[in-house]
Formats: sequence, C-alpha cells, structure tokens
Amino acid sequence: MNATQDALARLEKQMMTGRGRWVADFNESFRDYRVGDVTFDVFISGNTRVKGFIISRLFSFFLNPNYEVGFFAISTDPENEPNPRRLRKWILAVKSVMTKSEMKWAWLALIGQSPSESASKCVQEATDPAVGVAYIDVTSRQVISADTHLGRQLKKYVRV
Repeated sequence: MNATQDALARLEKQMMTGRGRWVADFNESFRDYRVGDVTFDVFISGNTRVKGFIISRLFSFFLNPNYEVGFFAISTDPENEPNPRRLRKWILAVKSVMTKSEMKWAWLALIGQSPSESASKCVQEATDPAVGVAYIDVTSRQVISADTHLGRQLKKYVRV
C-alpha cells in the first residue's frame, strides 16, 4: 500500500471513530464512490445529532440541529492535480450528492504528495461556503485549506 492509500485509510478511520466524532456522527462509509464521471476514494455520510448516554442524548436532541453532512476524499497525483477546472468539477459532484441527500455542508479532502504552487493556490482560493476544501500533503505532513469557515475547520480536525 502506498503512502497516499495509507493516508486515505487513516483519514477514513479518523473521521469515523476519532476526531471527526467531535463534529458529526459519521456512520456510513463508502469506498470508490462514483458521482457522474468523478470517483471519490472515500465518501462518509453522517449527521450532527451526536449519540451518547442519556444526558448526552437529551442535550443533543434539544440543543443540536440534526443536519446531514458528508466527507469526501479523493487521491491526487501529478496527472490528477487540482486546477480550477478540476476542483470545480469535484465540488459540483459533492454538491450534487449534497442536494440528493439534503446535506447542509460537506468536506472535500484532496490527498496527495508535494502539490505544486498552482495546486496549493487553487485549493486556498476555493470559496464555496457549503463545501470545505483542504489538500493533505502526505510527504510534508501539512494541510493546505481553503480560506472558508469549513475549510479551516477541516484543517483543524485532520491529522496526517
């Protein structure tokens, strides 16, 4: 298993059982999830209604909204590196799933090795308020996120 695939597996586990549980109850994971002509390596769906013991459930039921949310991950390589056109295509694919599943927001994680300057800039300039975008560089172990609220939040909850 190469470094990118290993990072994908760790990221999926983090979202399902680790740091992602603080944000949402991600409860269903799909591998090689196809949306039109885009194939996401990982798609995880869930909601913001957190489960727990009696007091946690009561608190969650009365105070937390129950939004459907999603996490999408796609591995990149030098031939598949993010550019404005490709990133827009990926975001539109995410938004089509969001519409079908009535999701309020989603995260899109791009996982690869040593992104070019143009790819980093492209990710940082992603401005969709409903989709948080971040590039996870497995070589340098850094996360480059879009300058939106969801992008910054994704950066906070992802560990490489």
